[in-house]
Amino acid sequence: MLDFGLLFLRVVVSLLMILGHGVPKILNPQSHINLVEMAFHTGPLSPILAYLSIAAETLFQVFILFGIFTRVSSLISSINMLVALFFLIFIRGADFPTYEKALLYFVIYIFLVFSGAGRYSFDELIRKR
Repeated sequence: MLDFGLLFLRVVVSLLMILGHGVPKILNPQSHINLVEMAFHTGPLSPILAYLSIAAETLFQVFILFGIFTRVSSLISSINMLVALFFLIFIRGADFPTYEKALLYFVIYIFLVFSGAGRYSFDELIRKR
């Protein structure tokens, strides 16, 4: 039963991240690049950092969805959420309801780092070989 729970968690969280955050940034990456530059003053690194964030919210979510490299992908996604939390709390001064979603994503990704993908994943198929 736990493995069905992990499958459900991976699928739902990944789809929510892809559709709610990744796709909008893919459709308008310049907006995200501008946000990274404004928030962190990273100059020429801004596009690279923005595209790494976009990868965490799309490519690595696909990996989590199918249970491929789940622990590594979840670690990368949790770091992305940690940066988002830092931005929201310390730079924007946001209140809890504003950063609550990023915190929930962070906790879920950390959980997946420790738990792995479960039985219903490509990670499990690779492990059995």
